[in-house]
Amino acid sequence: MKICPLCKVKFEDDADFCPVCKAQLDDLKVVEKAEKGKIPKSFWVSILAVFAFIVFMILLYSFFYSKIHG
Repeated sequence: MKICPLCKVKFEDDADFCPVCKAQLDDLKVVEKAEKGKIPKSFWVSILAVFAFIVFMILLYSFFYSKIHG
């Protein structure tokens, strides 16, 4: 079975190009194997949000600490 890399529509093995977008079809097993190794974008967004929160808290703490002791 083959799959269109753009449309994600599945086709039989005898098809070479997607009739919708004209992209060359990829083997479904190869595509599924490659996508298993990918880290979801939501994971990176979560990591970035946690990092931004920590930086914000450090800056907030240093701002108030300098006001009290400075």
